[in-house]
Amino acid sequence: MLHIYRQIAGLRRCIPVVIAQKREQAERYPFDQIYLAPKPATHFLRRIWFRQLRDAPWQISDSELRSLECILTKTDARLLHIYFGQIAVHLLPLIRAWKKPSIVSFHGADVTVDMNKPAYREATRQMLDAVELVLVRSDSLRRAVIGLGCDEKKIEIQRTGIPVNEFPFRERNFVAAASEWRFVQAGRLVEKKGLPVTLRAFCQAHDCRRRAIP
Repeated sequence: MLHIYRQIAGLRRCIPVVIAQKREQAERYPFDQIYLAPKPATHFLRRIWFRQLRDAPWQISDSELRSLECILTKTDARLLHIYFGQIAVHLLPLIRAWKKPSIVSFHGADVTVDMNKPAYREATRQMLDAVELVLVRSDSLRRAVIGLGCDEKKIEIQRTGIPVNEFPFRERNFVAAASEWRFVQAGRLVEKKGLPVTLRAFCQAHDCRRRAIP
């Protein structure tokens, strides 16, 4: 994801090392320090065993744990930063086994994944207890993570930065009062995108403009 890549590539006070299951679109996301820890051949069966038979979130196997610990040791990692909350749940064995600090970032939808399932919710609570710091992108995410049982003292809001240099200034041409206005909202059809709020705002703007025109 572009916003994740920007966060990693934009770091200046530390040297990031990326661990991923596979490498995709290397031309679009150039980065040197990438180590691959592929899924084992039995990953699919392991997921079925956890989710279907145990009704619990799957977690990494012992072989995956050893592979990840090997990479962390080889790179002399001082801090483990896990992007996305649901990924941290799967990595709970690593968080517990590794002797150095771990932090997790919540970006949005990852605060709701499978939270209607008691076992997943409990595993998330255990993960939040095990990490040193929890980063969230907004006040609403902060409240949601607290609702999952996270200690408020562990949570810090870290806004997603905007690379303003990639959006050059452009003069706006305002339409005349009698001209047609068109509003556009881009987003998924999910509750948190606030589509009903947008529609009400559009209606109010339309009514105000209609009253303003003689």
